[in-house]
Amino acid sequence: MKLKPIIFVILLITLSCNTNKRQKEISELTPLTKIESIDKVSANIVGDSIGYKLMVQKCYICHFEKPDPSKRNQMIAPPMLRVQEHYKLSFTNKQEFVDAVVNFVKTPSEEKTLMPGAVKKFKLMPKLIYKDADLRLIAETIYDYDFGSAPKARKRMLGTNKIQLNNGKKWKLSPKSVELMQEAIKKVNNFKSDNISDYNQLGKEVFNKAKQIMLDDAHTGEKFDQIHLFFYRIEDNMHLLMAIKSIDTAKFQFSELKRKLNEFDTYFE
Repeated sequence: MKLKPIIFVILLITLSCNTNKRQKEISELTPLTKIESIDKVSANIVGDSIGYKLMVQKCYICHFEKPDPSKRNQMIAPPMLRVQEHYKLSFTNKQEFVDAVVNFVKTPSEEKTLMPGAVKKFKLMPKLIYKDADLRLIAETIYDYDFGSAPKARKRMLGTNKIQLNNGKKWKLSPKSVELMQEAIKKVNNFKSDNISDYNQLGKEVFNKAKQIMLDDAHTGEKFDQIHLFFYRIEDNMHLLMAIKSIDTAKFQFSELKRKLNEFDTYFE
């Protein structure tokens, strides 16, 4: 019986040595290996991670952490909360999310963007020459980090702000934009399928047409604001359809998208 305390002390010393050894090993890991380690860090301590520090150092130069109405005139890029929202809707899998963010940052383009409204407002972000390992750490942090939320601002955008006519008349869009929207509406109205991949593809096709309309240089000022508001109201439906895995949920998102899209002719021509 007297041996038990001694054995317990030995076990504690061994455990301490192993822990210190593991900490030393992590500190000596290459950046790419550290990615795998940080991937296992729980979300509540991600703020202390290397990825978070890199995000603050490299991203917060242009991006606010989340929308701040008092600093609206100081914004030169979309808030990180909005970036997370857009990419998580389209890439629910973490690896796909990280790959998409890294791919866009390395070679930004209108074709790749999931945020055409931000591109129209702030222009396309410049190509950044950062190490792949750093970009992946940052992208993982964007996926994991709790940026909080801005529900009041979103509710105000969707609820109080209703789409307005142009002095009682419909807004006249460019012929190309009208053609794109007619194609999207026709495709949605004629769509029938029980295959989830078909719903994913439909979401991508409708979003790509919506993106081209929002990026049309012919739409400026109040006209663009009304177009932006229209697509803002169906944004979640399009993004969710692009990545959704449940056929029942896909059908619901599709029905909402169809209903809202068919309101287009009420405001635009």
